[in-house]
Amino acid sequence: MWKLIFLGLIVWLAIYILKRAINPDSNRQNNEAAASNKPNEDSIENMVQCTACHVHLPRSEAYLVDGNFYCSKAHIENK
Repeated sequence: MWKLIFLGLIVWLAIYILKRAINPDSNRQNNEAAASNKPNEDSIENMVQCTACHVHLPRSEAYLVDGNFYCSKAHIENK
């Protein structure tokens, strides 16, 4: 039984090494793509809550009226 497990491990290792030898840059490209998808501190924006419906939205999209945030003009009118 141990011989069979050892043989399977050897086969798996050989396939792994062959894949790495055939396409050595694929791992580096995946790591660079993952790093570029991470948001940096400049792109993170504060969230605010609408006073009328309690929905959270980015501060840049909210309306600020008398110190309260609203998600739409309709909610401002329906104070």
